[in-house]
Formats: sequence, C-alpha cells, structure tokens
Amino acid sequence: MSRLSTTLGNNKSREIFAKLNSLWNIFDMAEKGASRQIGGAVPEGIARDFIREFLPIGFRLKNGLIFDENSNELSPQIDGIVYHGVPLLEYTDVVVVEKKKVKGALEIKSWISQPDIFGKKTTKGRDIDSGLITEYKRRKKYLPAASPYILFVFSLSSSTSDVEVSNRLKQICDMYAIVSRRLPSKMHSQEEREYNFDDSISHLIDWLKSLKFD
Repeated sequence: MSRLSTTLGNNKSREIFAKLNSLWNIFDMAEKGASRQIGGAVPEGIARDFIREFLPIGFRLKNGLIFDENSNELSPQIDGIVYHGVPLLEYTDVVVVEKKKVKGALEIKSWISQPDIFGKKTTKGRDIDSGLITEYKRRKKYLPAASPYILFVFSLSSSTSDVEVSNRLKQICDMYAIVSRRLPSKMHSQEEREYNFDDSISHLIDWLKSLKFD
C-alpha cells in the first residue's frame, strides 16, 4: 500500500468519525435523546456518502435488496449495495438489484464489541456462531463469488489483541473497514482511539478506486 493511500485513509477516518461524533453531541443535548431508527440511519448515510466519493463513474451505491435470478430469492435488507447498470427497481435511495450486477455489499455499524466479533457468552465460553457471523452467512450467498461482503464500522471496542481481532474479522466478512478502535481503558488513563484500524479504510478506498466493469 502506498504512503498516499495510508495518509488518505487516516485523514478520512478522522473526518467521518468527527461527523458521527457531532451527531452524538446533538443527541446528548436533545431532551428526549435519539430514536433507535435515527441512530442507525444517520451513520449509514455518513458511510454511504464517504464511499460514493471514491466510486468510479458508472458504479452506484444504495440501500436495498439483491435478487438471485437463479433461485428467485430476495436477500435480507442490505445497508449498501455497490452495483452497476440499471436495477430492477429503484426509488429515492432504495434499490432491488440483480445478483449479477452486484460488485459488493456493506453492513454498516456504529459500533461493535466482543460479543459481535467473537460471539455471545455461554456457560461453555463464547458461541462462535453468534454475533456478526450470522449476518454474514445470511447475506453472502446473494453475492457473486468475486464480490466482497464488507463490514463497515465506525467504532470497535475489544480487549483482545489486534491480531486476534483481525483474524476473527476475516472469518465474519470478506473485507472490513474500521474507522476507529477504542483502545482498552485498562491500558490508558483516558479514552484513546486508533484511527484507520489495520489500514482497513485505506484498503477500502483502494478497492473502490480499482472497480472495473466485467
């Protein structure tokens, strides 16, 4: 990866995290706080706006569903579908896209923690088949073989080492893009963040810029 890509990823990570942080500050000031729906919709919008900056001409990104013409099945709702061509159905910001036109799919999360990554706790340890891996399994079959399922996360919190976190993320998605990692509080007197975790935002930018028509 080039120095330019790394620098761009670092700067963009701080920029989009600041946008989300501004939203949380407004929620804190609001008397009734934020609804769960708005709390999820705005981060998705921030992430999609960021990704559109780097999409080559001819590719589009919208929330929606993927239609598998071979099985005549519709996917679960997908936060972001990267596609080309004309979708089957299109509304203001929602589409239904044929599987063969999909270049990638995104699951967008404001934050994830240990149970999301490594599974929920049970009496025997952690259930590795729970958490985010369930969403991956439900959606992956609707993607063409060469099209990645991308986990886009604004904030990751985990007491586990970077290596273990990275290895597990590779099992629950094809590509991850982590804007920031909150470093374990037991190691720091104040909350600190590592932006562009594992250069993952830089990798996402490179992937977007490299998209080509079949």
